[in-house]
Amino acid sequence: MTTSPFYALVPKDPVANVAWRAKMGRAAMRDVGLQQALTQAAFEDVLFFFAALGWLFEPRSKTPIQPFVPWCHQEPVILAMDGAIDEALASETPMDVLLDKSRAQGGTYIYLNLIIRRWLRDDMFSAGLVTRNEKLVDSATDADTLLWKVDWSLRRIPDWLLPKGFNFDRHRSLSDHSFLNPANGATIVGYAAGQDVGRGGRKSVFACDEIGALDFVKGGKDRAVMDALHDVTNCILLISTFGCDTGVFWEAANTPSPGGKHLVLDWKDNPVQSRLAFVIKEGRVEAVRPAEQTAVDTYVADHAEDLKMMERRGYVTEGKMLSPWYIARCLRRGATPRLIAKELDRNPRGAVGKVFDTEVLDRMKRDKCKPPIWQGKAVFDSETLALKGLVRQENGPLKLWFQPGIDNAAPRGKYGVGCDISAGGTGDYSSNSAACGVDMATGEQVLEWAAKGWQATKFAKLAVGLSKYLNNAYLGWESSGPTGTQFGKTVVEECDYQNVYYRDVDEIGSRAKTRKLGWHNGSDNDKGELFEDLGTGFEDDSFTPRSEDLIRECGEYEWENGKIIHRPSKSAGQGEKAHGDRCIAGGVARLLCKDRPLSGLDKGGVASDNPEYGSFGWREQQDRAARHRWSDDEPQATIEDVLRSDF
Repeated sequence: MTTSPFYALVPKDPVANVAWRAKMGRAAMRDVGLQQALTQAAFEDVLFFFAALGWLFEPRSKTPIQPFVPWCHQEPVILAMDGAIDEALASETPMDVLLDKSRAQGGTYIYLNLIIRRWLRDDMFSAGLVTRNEKLVDSATDADTLLWKVDWSLRRIPDWLLPKGFNFDRHRSLSDHSFLNPANGATIVGYAAGQDVGRGGRKSVFACDEIGALDFVKGGKDRAVMDALHDVTNCILLISTFGCDTGVFWEAANTPSPGGKHLVLDWKDNPVQSRLAFVIKEGRVEAVRPAEQTAVDTYVADHAEDLKMMERRGYVTEGKMLSPWYIARCLRRGATPRLIAKELDRNPRGAVGKVFDTEVLDRMKRDKCKPPIWQGKAVFDSETLALKGLVRQENGPLKLWFQPGIDNAAPRGKYGVGCDISAGGTGDYSSNSAACGVDMATGEQVLEWAAKGWQATKFAKLAVGLSKYLNNAYLGWESSGPTGTQFGKTVVEECDYQNVYYRDVDEIGSRAKTRKLGWHNGSDNDKGELFEDLGTGFEDDSFTPRSEDLIRECGEYEWENGKIIHRPSKSAGQGEKAHGDRCIAGGVARLLCKDRPLSGLDKGGVASDNPEYGSFGWREQQDRAARHRWSDDEPQATIEDVLRSDF
């Protein structure tokens, strides 16, 4: 693997490796010559440094502290990244490295150990580390931060190898996010992407951690970082999985470049994760390693139900490399084909099959959905948009999962109303405009409204009426396109309804709000995030759907060639037209609940269900309402009102 003889001297078995380290450590404490030999080997042979001195902190493992003995697929990556730094320093010309990796391949500890070795060895070496937000840069206690990992790793370096005069209290600065080597002037400094990263300074190397993550790409922070680093260093390390199919990392990985290096760490090459790997071809199981065929056959026979479950959840199994490790991650709670495509398959456009987990949808339909308690039509005052009355209709557009109370009042509580706006057509293949109301304390759906033929302005007034009815509910909607813009303008300007959702500032780690109305559906990635979050709500019971139609529509969405399609609309040739439906309305309602979380969640049902007629609770409610009842001349809805009303 390497021309250096030193790496071959280190045992690769983890148990034997630890025993070897202990033996060498004890001997080196008494032998200055051995210290010098080990130092020379570590500084000349980067793989020896990893195997003899590097450590990993893996809290997911039964053994959280492990020796960093490189896996076979890590060895060429370590050598190539170290060589790129050498080349950039020697030539004084750009030599950037893109490390395109599956999740859980040790990429972060690889580049940190490369930098630590040079910090120990090279005079005036200067490294910058940038990550997505301030919280991930540095901490004295948070193991997820970059400089905590540096500190943790350095504390495991033998004292005789640490710089002369180095003291953690003096030379490790939490406030400046830095490490100083007092013996040779080398530095390691951490930055958050929100800062003006490195501008005006100079660095030997700059490492960008998870620059392909969605919250890095969002708001163009990845581009801002690259712009800032352009003249700061000749070697930029871009280490990431794919959080989405846009941004600097995606473009660099998919655009041929004459300079730099494109390295890959794939789970398929990982000797542990690919154990018993196999491919199914026309129903026949073939082990990737022929010697494992018997063991693979046994595994497949014992786990036939797991493979069927993968197919039911929308994963492709035919012709694709699988392994027990990979299958276990696909079947984890909350995993989706899209998530696995991004995190493990290194292909955010490669997700295929259903967007929602079919098994979860089946469970929602069986255990959560139920007929509405009330169904019909609502009549609102044309000027104030206050409710005038409710009229029962067998197939009415409004469904309520609570019993309307005195004067048709909704139960007390805080509610959210999510809306999706159709193009307003009425043909056979036209879609509904839809609204979904949810109790924000319980995450339970309490209302659904859906109908065709509603233009954006008319639907906006209805949505305001429904929101006012639900105790001035928090209102949100899909804002994309002319229909979304018109809807928002009608809600805020014409109807003067102000309890509405504004998008977050595109600032990493920020919870500030913009003045941009509604949820923006700018790409399939945005829609995928909304749907995945809705699916997570189904799965962890933080969002309880009651509408069978909502669940049915969730099952109609599929991934196709990296895009989300609504299968019935696609089949009817309507794929590019505005498609307003319950599924997106439900996703927006879920977004509203997360945007304004309420404490003390009660999962025992709608806490404010109206009592049955004639009960003690009903009489108490009557007494309370008598003090607030509308005057006798308050207009009440009649059948004539319904027939004349737009609502």
